[in-house]
Amino acid sequence: MLGGITVYVPKIEKILIEEVHLVYHIAASVRFDDSLRDAVIMNTRGTREVAKLSKEMKHLEVFFHFSTTYCQSDKKVVEEKLYPPHADWRKTIEVIENADPHVLEVLTSKYTEPLPNTYTFSKSLAEHVVNDLCDGQIPAIILRPSIVISTMLEPVTGWIDNFNGPVGILVASGKGIMRSVYAKPDVIADYVPCDTVAQATVIATWKKGTEK
Repeated sequence: MLGGITVYVPKIEKILIEEVHLVYHIAASVRFDDSLRDAVIMNTRGTREVAKLSKEMKHLEVFFHFSTTYCQSDKKVVEEKLYPPHADWRKTIEVIENADPHVLEVLTSKYTEPLPNTYTFSKSLAEHVVNDLCDGQIPAIILRPSIVISTMLEPVTGWIDNFNGPVGILVASGKGIMRSVYAKPDVIADYVPCDTVAQATVIATWKKGTEK
């Protein structure tokens, strides 16, 4: 994606359509301070483009979409079901493609209510993109991991390739640089090791792919 414009290379697209059996849509912006336009382009419209391409794939067995536990952060308990949308994803994409950026910035907090930021909002819409475009047409899975951190066991304990989320704090604490953190001691940290997410992905793919 260049400058908000999706670019396809015809030869590569043909290979994808002819040869791909599994699609894992993981790409996303995980920034909480993205503008509404940037978040929707990357997380919502991007999902639409991947789903549309996947529907053309001749041998597709599973379309796997990575969402987030926090796409329903306005609820205390999140069940394994699709909740009513916070907005119409088609209209939202149309709005961000045509509205004045300043107007969007002014209206963002009102438009994304009751969700706390553009990340959770755009990811919640993406779930409905998957449901609307894939339901009954291609086998789809939506996975909602929480905060993904370093590995528990595989390939080695503690492996990670970034400092996103709490990983920077964990590294600084482990190195002795950070010796105290101001926090509520009774708050549960919703962390999940990335190898656990990988294992869940493999299992869910196998289960969905072998359903008859």
